[in-house]
Amino acid sequence: MKINCNSTRLSGTMKLVLPLALTSLLLTGCGRINMALNIMEGSGEVGTLADGSGEPEITLPEGLTVSTTKGHQPLKSNPLPPLPMENHPYLLDEFASGGVHGDSYNSGVSPLPGPLGIKPAANYTPVLPDNDLAMCTPMMLNHDQLLASVCIVVRGNSQLVLFDPEDQFKILDTVDIPERNGLTDPSGGWYTRMDEKGRPIVATPAQDVRVYQVVKEQDKPSWNLEETWELKDHLPKGVSPLDVVPDWQGNYWFMTGYGHVGYINRKTGAVDVMQLGDGSEKFGTALAVNSEAAFILSTRALYRLEVTRDSKVDVRWSFDYGQAATKNGDLTAPTLLDDGKLIAFGLNDGSKQGRAAVLRTTGKLLSKDDRTVCEHPMFKPNKSFLDNSMVGYGKSLVIQNNFGGVFFELVEYEPGLARVDVREDYSGCDTVWEDYTVSSQVPPRLSTGDGYVYQYSRKVGTPDDVHVWYLAAHDFKTGKVASELLIGSGMALDNPMLSMDLLPGNIMVGGVRNGIVTLGDNR
Repeated sequence: MKINCNSTRLSGTMKLVLPLALTSLLLTGCGRINMALNIMEGSGEVGTLADGSGEPEITLPEGLTVSTTKGHQPLKSNPLPPLPMENHPYLLDEFASGGVHGDSYNSGVSPLPGPLGIKPAANYTPVLPDNDLAMCTPMMLNHDQLLASVCIVVRGNSQLVLFDPEDQFKILDTVDIPERNGLTDPSGGWYTRMDEKGRPIVATPAQDVRVYQVVKEQDKPSWNLEETWELKDHLPKGVSPLDVVPDWQGNYWFMTGYGHVGYINRKTGAVDVMQLGDGSEKFGTALAVNSEAAFILSTRALYRLEVTRDSKVDVRWSFDYGQAATKNGDLTAPTLLDDGKLIAFGLNDGSKQGRAAVLRTTGKLLSKDDRTVCEHPMFKPNKSFLDNSMVGYGKSLVIQNNFGGVFFELVEYEPGLARVDVREDYSGCDTVWEDYTVSSQVPPRLSTGDGYVYQYSRKVGTPDDVHVWYLAAHDFKTGKVASELLIGSGMALDNPMLSMDLLPGNIMVGGVRNGIVTLGDNR
């Protein structure tokens, strides 16, 4: 089911079809309604999975014959120097444990190499039975090499899930996360991180922060709740944290989707909360944190936040960029780069082209012009929108085009991936390369282990009712697509703006509509 977005009115029949829970979506545009209708369809079916046979083509259940590999395999490794980032003492973020965007910088960088393309084989692990949705988004590997993810459920309790990579990603244990307050509640664990002890830090819809540890009884791993930080006395009724990130002292920064930012002193138990702006600003993405400060992007401004000696939140400066084109907080997560001296985010303010904004992060008070390094136009006019977080590596950004759809909408996005470099003297930014061959709505991941930028991509040009998914590898230096590997087909393998990461052993893992899918080499 899909609404014609060229029509400004809904038929009486369509009004009856839409449940009351979707009423608020009517205020945010036709695309949002289509998103809701896609959610109502459930997880869908798995068509075909890459089977490890090495056959060059495969025929899908829909009758379409597609290539299983494109480009050159095995993929030639071109390793890059490690990400220039200060070590975070309270996050286990070196190997696929920093959450959706990789680490507290939201860098989108992994030290691990991706699949080589040797007889690639995929594995699908559903979390819920039947056609239910359980959207697994952060992929976090603990000290015992067990994979944790929070799988967000539309109705009912979401799940903190523990998978075993050594046994076909079998589910070892699950624990309920409190139910979200409706379909549009932004809380629920989307941006869960893992601390230095390998414990997921989950922001729950019950107005608290929960820290879980894996314990073993008779060699059987299971979840144990170790810490709970109550926020009911500090937040408005019904408003819960969206993201939680430890700082360099081991205390917690947190934010809601409704303009609140807070700080938990874990030693004293003190909690401080501040409402940013005039109350109309929304947050819909992750915090970025370095050793000096936390940074948060609202629908109007970027804020640098510090904490006073008595654990109070202090706004060091704010950069007002004007109202974003989106008013619901659906923004790029800010990305720290150049060892935390710069921060980047997307500007979508209704102009013809989305722009990459790069600012100096220094705590010194600067004019708007002196703060700004560049506002760099991206992609083709009238076909440009920046929604996903950018990859930040050194002075380089890798930016994805998200024009043509919204979260969870099963459409072919406008292709586009580009690398933009900041000049050495911070006098501006320059496009290094652009590629328009791959369409993706999943945040890209740069591997310094092999020198490629990976995208979970949809095969361009397939009919709307045929869903074919590939793992595309772009050369970081040139942007050229070096390899494309078939993951599989079917609506169930849609990765609706969730996350994709790399695991030891040249394995890709991605969240899908109900569970996870992995792709590796059959060697």
